[in-house]
Amino acid sequence: MSQHARLPLTLDQLWQFSLQYYSAREIKEACLHLQNHFHGNVNLLLMLKWLDEAKLTFAPQDWSKITQSLGNIESLLRDYRELRRKLKVHVSDSLYKETLHFELQLEKQQQTALVNCINSLTLTDCEHPHLVEQYCLQLGAERLVRIFIQPVSSQSHNL
Repeated sequence: MSQHARLPLTLDQLWQFSLQYYSAREIKEACLHLQNHFHGNVNLLLMLKWLDEAKLTFAPQDWSKITQSLGNIESLLRDYRELRRKLKVHVSDSLYKETLHFELQLEKQQQTALVNCINSLTLTDCEHPHLVEQYCLQLGAERLVRIFIQPVSSQSHNL
C-alpha cells in the first residue's frame, strides 16, 4: 500500500532530525567510522534512519536512483573534506570554523538532492523497516548495524 500521508519529506525535517540524531556521541562516532572506513554516505544513512523511524520503505530497485541522487556533490564533499583536514594545522581556528560551515552547506545541498529523490519515489508502510541495516550490510559494515538500528526516542523528532 502506498503511503504518502506523512510525506513529502522536507529538507527542514530531515536536517533537524539529522542534527538531533547525529548529536549523540556514539552515533557521531559510528557515522564517521562508516564514512572514513567503509566509504559510506552519512547523509544517506541519516535519511534511511528517518525512513526507518517513520516505518516507511521503498522498492529494492529504487536503491540505484537514491545513490545516483548523491551525484557530483558526493565527490565534491569527499575532496573538500580531505582539503579541510590538510588545512586544519595550517589555518587559524576562525578560518577552520568557516571551512566547517561551508562543508555543512554542502551537506545540506546533498540532503536536498536526497529529499527530492525520496519524494519522487513510491514509499510503502513497513512495520519493521531495515533500510539502515541493508545499507550497512551493502558497505560491509555489519558491526555498525547494532548502533544504528536502536530506535530514536519519539521526543527527538517529529515525523
